[in-house]
Amino acid sequence: MKKLGRTIWVGILAGLAFLGACGTHKGMTKDERAQLIKERDSIQQILKGREGACVYGSPEIIQAFGDETNRLRHQLDSINKRLGEDEPK
Repeated sequence: MKKLGRTIWVGILAGLAFLGACGTHKGMTKDERAQLIKERDSIQQILKGREGACVYGSPEIIQAFGDETNRLRHQLDSINKRLGEDEPK
């Protein structure tokens, strides 16, 4: 019974923390937004250069190149998502 009570208590506290975090979000400042846009533009430029690149070397080098490209794409998607959420409605 003690374990169940502790589990419920932790669940309640986690839920309250989540609601508190959601309620206090005010959006980004102009400087944060400008920084994200600058970062997004540089990542897009890097990806454009990698688009038609020929990679020579061992399979590990080719795999590392692909992994880095995927990481950059994921980072770009995250930035675009954050910028989209901050749009005034």
